[in-house]
Amino acid sequence: MKKLNKVILFLLVSILLVFPSCTTTKTMDGEPMEKASVVYSEVNASIVAADKYGNLETDLSTTTLMDAGYEYGDMVNISVGDDVYSAPIVSTYSDVDVGNFLIRIKEDKVYFAINYGNCLKKTGAVEGTKITISMKEKGSYLLEYKTRHLTKSEERADYKSDEVFANFRTIKTGDLDAGVVYRSCNPALGDARAPYAQELAEKAGVKTIVNLADNEESLKENFDTITWYKDMYNNNHVILLDMDVDYSSQDFGEKLAKGFIFISKNKGPYLIHCNEGKDRAGFASVIIEALMNSTLDEIKADYMMSYANYYGVEEGSMQYDYIADTPYNMLKTIAGDVEVVDNNLPLIATNYLKQIGLTDEDIMALKNNLK
Repeated sequence: MKKLNKVILFLLVSILLVFPSCTTTKTMDGEPMEKASVVYSEVNASIVAADKYGNLETDLSTTTLMDAGYEYGDMVNISVGDDVYSAPIVSTYSDVDVGNFLIRIKEDKVYFAINYGNCLKKTGAVEGTKITISMKEKGSYLLEYKTRHLTKSEERADYKSDEVFANFRTIKTGDLDAGVVYRSCNPALGDARAPYAQELAEKAGVKTIVNLADNEESLKENFDTITWYKDMYNNNHVILLDMDVDYSSQDFGEKLAKGFIFISKNKGPYLIHCNEGKDRAGFASVIIEALMNSTLDEIKADYMMSYANYYGVEEGSMQYDYIADTPYNMLKTIAGDVEVVDNNLPLIATNYLKQIGLTDEDIMALKNNLK
């Protein structure tokens, strides 16, 4: 009997050795799949150079990193001396938010960097500094990475209407009536979408334009192709704000305040646009919608329409659900101690507008013009 037990025990151990343990994960479509547990080796590297922005080039090749099992979308730890930094493996700086670390793969080189930040100063790493890259979470940044690499067509024929192609629409949420505020891509950009956005804005009777993207120099580059927009600008119906994309920055807030004050002092209908009408215009729209008693669901639906228009992102998909949290997160960032719920949205927007420089009179005039 003892001999039989030993045989059984031997067989069980053999099976465990042959078949690795499995964990259940999900595919991008949410379907369960079995995936074997894997231990990833640490990868050692040295800093060989730093550019003028403080981005650090390593002596590690892309091939070596990939051969060790690391891929785009993996979250890794980077050890620099006694300090450990977390970052995703990505292909460009804008794959992460402003101020965040990244491991950038470019051709066959690997870089350690910060998006709009100085990695050299932040970490103290210099030429010759040793670093170690280790796996933190396999594939945990992949959905975010793929979301940031959504692609769109530049062909009008690939879209069902001029409005969808130009990402042009009126904002009709809360107390905002249709035909008062429009948002779109940049009618003055000079790309394939611009003529459609310009024509739609003109047909809508737009009288005041808040251009979040351009300065005078970039606008005038396309004056030959934007006759209506040029006339609007020459007649002082356009404000150029030349904003970056970091809505938490002081510069962003100060410039956006000028845009809202411009609306408060001029007649509508209004057009708010950046280049795609998605990010900077998306934030500006969220503030207006919150101010005008919109619900979180209404704000989310309007925000996500840009992703449906450009990329065909469908409600119910993992990408939709992931991106749809953005307006809530924007409001949470500016809300301070105020809970982000429907009833508090006007207060959150009002407090934000005061913070960036609007007076009570400015806010009242803004609300009156948006009704």
